[in-house]
Amino acid sequence: MRLWLPVLAFAMLAGCGYPGEPLPPALNRPLRVADLTVMERGGKILASFTIPKETSEGLPIKTQPEIDMRVGPIANTFIQAEWEQGADRVPADQIKVENGRVEAEIPAAKYVGRTQVVGVRLLGPKGRNLGWSVDVLNVLAELPRPEGLVVTDASGGVGLEWRVAQPAPDFRVFRRLKGTKEWTRAGSSDKPSYLDTGIEYGKSYEYYVASGETTGTKYAESDGSDVVSIVPKDKFAPAAPAGLAAVPGTKSIELVWDSSKDADFAFYRVYRDNAKVADSVTTPSYSDRDVVGGAKHSYQVTAVDSAGNESTRSAAVEATLP
Repeated sequence: MRLWLPVLAFAMLAGCGYPGEPLPPALNRPLRVADLTVMERGGKILASFTIPKETSEGLPIKTQPEIDMRVGPIANTFIQAEWEQGADRVPADQIKVENGRVEAEIPAAKYVGRTQVVGVRLLGPKGRNLGWSVDVLNVLAELPRPEGLVVTDASGGVGLEWRVAQPAPDFRVFRRLKGTKEWTRAGSSDKPSYLDTGIEYGKSYEYYVASGETTGTKYAESDGSDVVSIVPKDKFAPAAPAGLAAVPGTKSIELVWDSSKDADFAFYRVYRDNAKVADSVTTPSYSDRDVVGGAKHSYQVTAVDSAGNESTRSAAVEATLP
């Protein structure tokens, strides 16, 4: 019993623990926004960012912090305190939050023709914060919205044409598979037309177009055109083979020609005296061994694409086996 008493006393002390230095109360200041991005689209300034998940002490944020977003002009030298005092606070009804992602739409008319700083800070309890995250934007007059978008089957892809009320420096074409949510930028054009070669025939696509202009390091866009859809079909034959030559050999006539440059090329067909003598030829050459000496023959070649479209025939060449 005497042996167990010290052990028991030590275990009781260890279980109670020994209080260390008292910890200061957590300030619960949300971390600063790290991914603020700002652009202009269709008469609005669009700002977006992700709300951090932790405070400056590394603690999880349990309640959504208050969002303080402001827009104000920038002088020759940016002084944060002066900007903060003179900037407009963005009303809460212009800010939407979903799953920690913030999207704000701010009417741009008031700021057109001037350089503006868009800033955001997250306020914890009693307004505690770690300061502003900012981005700069040169605000332009609203760009013209493309109208009358038409999409058609075209050789090599989908052809798009549209019109605008006034010229625009640039246009961006957006595409998505029908039934999906995410839009992909298919390409850009400096005129009101575009050929989209990045499609797969037989799939259903949707398109819209926006006018655009680069301003500083930013890109401003108009509102998008109406969305139109198409299921592209390959109705267009490849180009006829060029450079066909026929060389008589000892027991055959050897044919060679230039390779097809069409992206969807599949194979060649060879014609002798207007009759098909070879199909599914994959190389730009053919050895015709089914000929007799002394007879003159005329040859032509066509190209066939993966959809089965056949080109017109090449220029005819003649050869005679000795």
